[in-house]
Amino acid sequence: MRRSARLDDTLSLVHQSSNLLPVPVSQQNPKRRRLMSPGLSHILEEVQRELGLLEIDDEQMLRRGQEIEELIAKTALRLGFELTAFERDDILSELERNQRPFGLLQELVDNQEISDIIVTDYSKISFQQNRKTYQTDLSFPNQQSYETYVERLLQKAGTTYSTKKPIADGMIGDLARLHVVHQCLCQTGPYMTIRLNRFSRVTMKDLEFKGLAPRPILDYLEGLITAGLTVLLVGEVGTGKTTLARALAGSIPAEESILVIEDTPEIQLEHPQVRYVQTREANSDGAGRVTPSECIRAGMRMAMNRIIFGEMRDAEAAEAFIDVCASGHPGLSTIHARSASEAVARLELFLGRAQRGASRNVFIEQIATAVQVIVYIDICHKTSRRRIMEVKEIGPVADGVMRQRDIFKYDNNSVLPQWKVITKVSAHKDALERLESPVRLQDLSQYLELSESVRLREMV
Repeated sequence: MRRSARLDDTLSLVHQSSNLLPVPVSQQNPKRRRLMSPGLSHILEEVQRELGLLEIDDEQMLRRGQEIEELIAKTALRLGFELTAFERDDILSELERNQRPFGLLQELVDNQEISDIIVTDYSKISFQQNRKTYQTDLSFPNQQSYETYVERLLQKAGTTYSTKKPIADGMIGDLARLHVVHQCLCQTGPYMTIRLNRFSRVTMKDLEFKGLAPRPILDYLEGLITAGLTVLLVGEVGTGKTTLARALAGSIPAEESILVIEDTPEIQLEHPQVRYVQTREANSDGAGRVTPSECIRAGMRMAMNRIIFGEMRDAEAAEAFIDVCASGHPGLSTIHARSASEAVARLELFLGRAQRGASRNVFIEQIATAVQVIVYIDICHKTSRRRIMEVKEIGPVADGVMRQRDIFKYDNNSVLPQWKVITKVSAHKDALERLESPVRLQDLSQYLELSESVRLREMV
């Protein structure tokens, strides 16, 4: 098995540094919080109501600590309670915690290693790190407090939910994507999932630093986008497809017009010529729905050069995206699948649903015309890091068979992260070598590794 010449020195350095390592987030457990008694919860709710009537904001909370303490004492007496100093401090701590943007969940939001926060009940809060789920000991004071919290976050995201519209999605700034399912569809609930975006702005250099792939692979992908080819990003939930899409979009020339279509706005680009269109679900009366295909077809009348489509989730969206890319508009999109080949199969399935009666040959011809490269991303089972696992070029159809050419593959059996260069001849060789910064696969070695600094940091 191939092994880096500097492996022993690197491992030695890691061993020397091991006593300085931080505890992984998966081994940490947020401080246990005692559930409030019904009496204290009632006092807390009354004090929060009073503060709302007085319109006291976060800064005033800090300045007027003594007044807040007096308000707590007066409210308790009015309700027939005599508080101990400990109980008063408990209510005060809860008030201060709720004033933070994400309240009780702020410590999870602030932890850069956490990708998702999952709440299924007021007393059951979990988080995901590298697609593994861990339970916390955090808890809201009671069910009413949790429901109020959910409604407050939905308001920040500019949306709402109800029994008529039980599923809600929205963005809180560019940090968090909120998904909430109303109690009418849940056994407990409401169910709330917060997907955290750790990159307000992301570049390919950032992804290289994170170990997604070695620089030559990222250069190849950047070259494809710059040259005007359509790239499809494939992976399961939470593997980094949208993050890679945002980084790749930075390679689109400044003079080209971009149209971004999503159901929940996550892809924000620093580009001089970009427009955003958002799909819309039907309202509680069943009217007002705007489908992905309507947005894509509208885009063809908007003088756009590139289309970025957030995610192909259904047959209608897939057919519209394939159609617009086959017509000559380079595109970038994502799809859920567990390999590049499975992504092609899913596209065939979607097209089959959208075009009843058409033959499979028609579907693969459409896919081969529209998509040039598929990139599969997943979590490495050894390192728990996001990696580009596979890069495959899609070629023309001959005798009913779609040509597929593997370019790069991640070596799961290697001691250190490395990628094998499967093919050094790209179907897009001419376009890649004409770029201002030419990409030449033939100059690459058979195996590619992360830079030494990235390898060392990952080991640490």
